[in-house]
Amino acid sequence: MGLVLALIAVLLVVTLRPQPEAVKVVDPTQVLIAARAQAPFPVVVPAGLTGYQLTSARWQETPKSDGAPVLHLGYVTPDTQYLQVSQSAADSASFIDEQTAGGVAVEQVNINGVSWQLYATADRRSLVRVGAGVTTVISGTTGQGELEQVARSLTAG
Repeated sequence: MGLVLALIAVLLVVTLRPQPEAVKVVDPTQVLIAARAQAPFPVVVPAGLTGYQLTSARWQETPKSDGAPVLHLGYVTPDTQYLQVSQSAADSASFIDEQTAGGVAVEQVNINGVSWQLYATADRRSLVRVGAGVTTVISGTTGQGELEQVARSLTAG
């Protein structure tokens, strides 16, 4: 009898271990429809990125966007890092500080003939492009190379 109880206890310990939560993927369709209808700029999204999972999508103001809505698309990368793409008509220094998590400007980066400003913190990198009535921010815990790959993939499609 004791052996049976011991076996049951072992099975319970092995099978009842906490399992990591599955990534919850969201459908951005309604958010993108609203953003494209209301934004005074062409909305761009990453295209052709294999293994990225979209986990958040919203079109709303942020505390530092000066009343302008912000398109936010948040992803888990294939290496389970976080990456976000944000777009807004807001262009203030406080908005950029918010979107880069207090990043410090490091250098200018040329991607497909377009100049982006690289910002960095201890654990986050951001690419920021301001111009033509829109601020685009690609930011995350991933490396600069992956941010540049996402920047190259942006399309208004």
